[in-house]
Amino acid sequence: MGPRRKRGPARAAPRDDLDSAIAAGLRSPKYAQLYNSLRAWILEGRYPPGSQLPTEQSLATRLGVSRNTARQAIQMLANERLVSRQAGRGTFVLQDIGAAPVRSDLDQLMRKARRLGAGSRQRHARVEEVAADEMTRRDLLLEPGARVLRASHVRVADNVPVGYVETTVPLDVAGTIDANELNRSPMFTLLNRKGMNIVGADQFIGATLADIRLAALLETEVGAPIVSVRLLVIDDRDRRVERVQQWYRADRYTHHAYLGRSGRRAL
Repeated sequence: MGPRRKRGPARAAPRDDLDSAIAAGLRSPKYAQLYNSLRAWILEGRYPPGSQLPTEQSLATRLGVSRNTARQAIQMLANERLVSRQAGRGTFVLQDIGAAPVRSDLDQLMRKARRLGAGSRQRHARVEEVAADEMTRRDLLLEPGARVLRASHVRVADNVPVGYVETTVPLDVAGTIDANELNRSPMFTLLNRKGMNIVGADQFIGATLADIRLAALLETEVGAPIVSVRLLVIDDRDRRVERVQQWYRADRYTHHAYLGRSGRRAL
């Protein structure tokens, strides 16, 4: 037997696969279909770390879509920290795609929010226009001095306060919403009803300790463990249109996720 040939770098997605990235007749927007196809190929290794994706123009020409459609799909991958856009060079798959956030289903999150609302009630509900604090400005990409509409309430289950929720939106977004609805329905539900196309959200789950304010609202001790959940909602123009900050008593919070296998490779 002769010497084995060294394997070259993994190949990008085959031509036929790329042609199947967008399917006619689906209700899903074309940019979302392209994003999902490219994302799957990256995670499957067809576009390995360090490899270059096709350019926006080549994707647009090949798939018969606008360049803006291709740009939106690539930007969603960049937002998810799967690729890096390098000026003058192109778009490359990051070396450590394991650092990308876990992907979940926003529709499922909305269903859970509606179920939580049906199984609990509100206390201390308020809606007010306020100056955006530093963290809100950073999360919603607002200028200093910007004002926002903030809705807040305590969520009560079995007569026990379990969480405190603040929902914040820029005033140009809030202008389309009836303020009286803010504490009755999840904001992203209201935005969808008004015709805004919500395409995703970044969710951050962490831990903190109850300060005097949270301890009073949640009827617990100062220093009690608190689960912090922050949600930044994004529309189809890649704008952050909503910030949701939730604090839950750790003794009343459970996160359950089913973890399935996406590939056939053995562990």
